[in-house]
Formats: sequence, structure tokens, C-alpha cells
Amino acid sequence: MIPRLLVLTATAAFLVPPVAGAGERGSTKGGDDPGVVFRKPFTLRIRVDQEHYYEEKKDRVPYVYRGDVYLFLGDKFGLKIDVADGAVRAVRYEQDLNKADVTLEFTEGDPVNGRYTSMLKMQNHTKYTLLMDGAMTVPDRKDILQTSINPVRPGLSHYEGWPHPIVQLALSHIRVAK
Repeated sequence: MIPRLLVLTATAAFLVPPVAGAGERGSTKGGDDPGVVFRKPFTLRIRVDQEHYYEEKKDRVPYVYRGDVYLFLGDKFGLKIDVADGAVRAVRYEQDLNKADVTLEFTEGDPVNGRYTSMLKMQNHTKYTLLMDGAMTVPDRKDILQTSINPVRPGLSHYEGWPHPIVQLALSHIRVAK
């Protein structure tokens, strides 16, 4: 399942729809998803290889919106996962890593064959095995690409790696393994 994403520019950027009334680093006021926390606008700059960079200006982008998680290289934040009756009811951004049910760290990896790589480290502090779907955009393509994410076992750290730089990674349909 591809996350709810909209292609907004010809430079392979994808974002969630804006939330009415949301502050840059706070809760929404009357929006349809209370508590959405946004990044401040920024310029994303990632290394493609030893000589080339990819650069893109980003508006406010939420960390989590309607249960989908949006990551950029350099991100390190947590998630609160609300599970009831064996199902994930809500996924929310958690700035304090000590209070997070899941922590995420998305980094640039060492070059392979001259191209920089991407690495996602997830630490699952829950008692559940978590499953999720993934989608990404990359510097040299305009489409949204699906990617597999392996199950994240309870109480363990988990690593996902890609042999190329990623502009944006989205995790969606977060659920508990049955």
C-alpha cells in the first residue's frame, strides 16, 4: 500500500496534503488531525556521489500525518504507537526519544560503487512486532517508488539500507503482526 502522498513538483518531491491551521512546531487548531507537528521550511541537500549533490527546498512537512511517517536524511525522532485489541489505533510524533515507543534515525551511509547510500535505524520499545509499508523518492527519478520494510521485532533494533540516496522516505500502514 502506497502512503497517501501527492506529487507536488517535477523534482520528485512528495508531501502530504497541508493541514489547515497547523503551526510550524505545534498542534493544529481545528485541523482534521490534532497534534500534527511540522518541520520548519528547509533546504534538503544530500550527497549523490563524491562530486554531486541533490538540493531541494521544502515547505512545512509533517513528521507524522494520519498515521504515515515522513523521513528525510538526518532525521532522528520517535513515535508513539497506540495499540488496542491487537490493532494500531494511532501513530504520533514524539520528540523526546526517551518517551518514544519506536525511535527512528535516517542517515546517509558510506558510498558503495561511488554512490552514497541511505540507512534507517529503528528501535522498537513495544511488546509487538511491527509491520509497515514504505515508499520513497530518489534524486534521479520523478516517480514514487515502493520499498519493502522488514518486520521490526519487539525490544530490538532494526536496520534497513538502500544502495542509493533517498530524497524522502515514507512509512505507512503501520500495524501489529498477527
